[in-house]
Amino acid sequence: MAIYALADLHLSLSNPDKSMEVFGSSWGDYISRVSDNWKKTVTASDTVLIAGDISWATYVDKAEEDFRFISELPGRKLLSRGNHDYWWTTMKKMEEFFAQKGFNDLEFVRTNVVEADGCLISGTRGWMIETKESLEGSDNRKIYEREKLRINMCIDELKKADPEHAKKHIMMIHYPPVTSRMDFTEFADMMAEGGIDICVYGHLHGTAHKKAYEGEINGCKFICTSADFVGFTPVKIV
Repeated sequence: MAIYALADLHLSLSNPDKSMEVFGSSWGDYISRVSDNWKKTVTASDTVLIAGDISWATYVDKAEEDFRFISELPGRKLLSRGNHDYWWTTMKKMEEFFAQKGFNDLEFVRTNVVEADGCLISGTRGWMIETKESLEGSDNRKIYEREKLRINMCIDELKKADPEHAKKHIMMIHYPPVTSRMDFTEFADMMAEGGIDICVYGHLHGTAHKKAYEGEINGCKFICTSADFVGFTPVKIV
């Protein structure tokens, strides 16, 4: 048993006009590549963390084909929200829809705690943190502060579930909580201080790959899992 991660699937099986292939050859035939690489890498006993930008669909029922594609791949899948997951609604509605369609191997992560292979996992969407100055005097600041609260909620829930920190704590977040510039690390510092052991994130594509930070900050390991960044192959994290 192992835990893998792969963000930014950007599936569009029910709406081919939204295919990521319009962004260049690096995304050519990406859905088949995800399928083939996943099947070569992940077994039925493994877990895969999908940190956002899962489907281009606007409503959850319009994403049925995309969810079925994921469900039919090996392993247990944990889903958290990205900035393009417009279909994301209340947990109750999404869980009812999945139960109705028989997507029993798909689960949601949203400031709750899920256990997988001896690890505890929580997550949230996050927000843009290019520089501290970019957040000042804008609506971005309000969203950013709300996401800080959600990160703290994740940390608190993990601590409640495991007060002795006997298990590895993993955070799923869509936006990078730190970039290669390393000039604004508040999200990353919160995670490290809160006892997060591993943080997986996505969001970065194409030329933005240069912004990806992969390494440790005060004991917390950060891993970029954007699909095009990792060659459309799930990355083993535990």
